[in-house]
Amino acid sequence: MISELYVKNFALIREANIDFKNHLNILTGETGSGKSILIGSINLALGKRINKDQILNENEDTVVCLTFDINDQNIIEKLKELDVEVDDNSEIIIYRKITKDKNVSKINDINCTLNKIKEVTELLVDIYGQHDSDDLRNDNKHINFLDDYIGQSIVDIKNDIKSALNDYRTAKSNLEKFNLDESKKLREIDLLEYEVEELENANLKPGEEEGLADKYKLLSNSKNLVSSLNNAKELFEDLDISKAIRELKDAAKYDDSISKILDVALDIESLSYDCVKDIDNKLDSYDMDDESLASISDRLSLIRSVLNKYNNNIDTAIKSLNEKKERLKVLNDYDNEKLKAEKKLKDSFNKLLKECDKLTKIRVEKAKQFEADLIEELKDLGFLDVRFNIEFNKKPEPSANGIDDIVFMISLNPGEKQRPLSDIASGGELSRIMLSIKTILSNTVGTESLIFDEIDAGISGITASKVAVKLNKIASSHQVICITHLPQIAAMADSHFMIDKIVKDNKTITNVELLDEEGSINEIGRLIGSSDKLTDAVIKNAKELKNNAKKFK
Repeated sequence: MISELYVKNFALIREANIDFKNHLNILTGETGSGKSILIGSINLALGKRINKDQILNENEDTVVCLTFDINDQNIIEKLKELDVEVDDNSEIIIYRKITKDKNVSKINDINCTLNKIKEVTELLVDIYGQHDSDDLRNDNKHINFLDDYIGQSIVDIKNDIKSALNDYRTAKSNLEKFNLDESKKLREIDLLEYEVEELENANLKPGEEEGLADKYKLLSNSKNLVSSLNNAKELFEDLDISKAIRELKDAAKYDDSISKILDVALDIESLSYDCVKDIDNKLDSYDMDDESLASISDRLSLIRSVLNKYNNNIDTAIKSLNEKKERLKVLNDYDNEKLKAEKKLKDSFNKLLKECDKLTKIRVEKAKQFEADLIEELKDLGFLDVRFNIEFNKKPEPSANGIDDIVFMISLNPGEKQRPLSDIASGGELSRIMLSIKTILSNTVGTESLIFDEIDAGISGITASKVAVKLNKIASSHQVICITHLPQIAAMADSHFMIDKIVKDNKTITNVELLDEEGSINEIGRLIGSSDKLTDAVIKNAKELKNNAKKFK
């Protein structure tokens, strides 16, 4: 769960540190006080990019730090698969700092990419924002809800479908190469035969060009090289070191310390002799004839002219030779190879359909339970005569997500014909449906924390009480963080935070406060009241809501 959120210099938040609790965390406040800004800061920690206008003070760094306490061993194992180790305190710390010059992202104090943060946090938290009901209005997104409900059991099948789809696309692309008339085929054969012959005659070998280039450089400068070596040899030979050694031997008769100098001179004589000998060996090793130089030059020219057609890369050239020979083989046996390609395409397509059928069978089977579970949840939220089913159709072509085209069909009122869920216009109805879906998904998606940003849009009265009960149900097994304007939902809070604007240093900033029992009742009263004044009747009503919530819990 999310245990702590630290935010600095983000939108209207100068600096805030919030210790979230387990179960149901409720955030309330006046419209425009910054409730959604707080969710925005969490989104920033989860890897969302920041807009420049979200930085409160452009001269200061924007920092957000989100701490998770991980209690689910399955999540810990999945994090390990992502190379993220959970410390001894079962903590994961997501840290982001945005500066003028650069952005810093870290997981447990180790630098990482935003994509890495998204991968990790998708396992830890699920956010339902104010505009996520658009997913319900999009028929193409309905299949994702069903797959989330089914869970891990279809992961392997989906991977098999992706593999089969890749094979099918490869086979399809290969068959397209056979769309040649006879004249085009013959022209391609002629060109390939020429290119293969050129490459085979070149007989390219890795490293040959570099070796020949070094040898050519050596031979083309042979006159200067030999001259320099001969001059060096003469200079060594002109040194009269032997005479110097005789004189040093005579001197050593009178002073023993001269023997050290004599030893050095003897070493010099030996080294000088070795140098002359090595120079002679080098001179003997050079093949200075013009014919060798011309041969190397011709070979280099051939290699470079061929490689120039292949990005001067010998590996590319060799790979191209093999591909051209394979293509030539195909063209020379065109009809048979085309039949093979057609068969491979057919076989790969049938295999793809077979894998898709496996996924369809599981979806159809699980869809019945999904329908029953969702209807039960919707009835709890006031849809007493709801009818819901998942309509299955086939797409024209399989995709990585199978071949199913599904639509959620629903009727919310007696005598009303079922129609696509995407046709529902009421925001309040969509909010309740989304909450019902989130409720049945909460046990399969696996994240420990669920965040609802104004799930109460468009509802009030007894429906609001039913939504509060539903949120409390989810919060019994998950951490829930919920922004609301409704007193019925606020009364159900296990932890109640109030967000308001204050003026400090002539600047308007957002402040977050964890309310005690009295503060929570007063804030519930504010949500109930129709004026700024908290009357005794309003406070009494707020206390009654709070007490009823406690009794229900």
